[in-house]
Amino acid sequence: MAVDRKTVINDLRRIADKAEASGDRATAVKALRLAWDIACQGPANPKPPSIDTVIEIGQDAAALASRFNPEAVASIEAAVADLKACRLELAEAERENATLH
Repeated sequence: MAVDRKTVINDLRRIADKAEASGDRATAVKALRLAWDIACQGPANPKPPSIDTVIEIGQDAAALASRFNPEAVASIEAAVADLKACRLELAEAERENATLH
């Protein structure tokens, strides 16, 4: 499944609904505010984020998921670990390319 503005906004709204249902109004407001900002101010054609940004978001998602969906934490953490390994492989390949030129 592709990640686009619409799916991110829908996911944030679901998080807000779950947070409000559990009584965590602060998290619900934050999620709705972020969804609103993305919907109204997000660029039409965003630049893909760096792998470091994706890793940071994954770590934040794991922390948030631990509050509402503890079963999902392990898969999110595994995905973040895979991304970290890919980042290391990419850095190594870039070092090799730099020495070849």
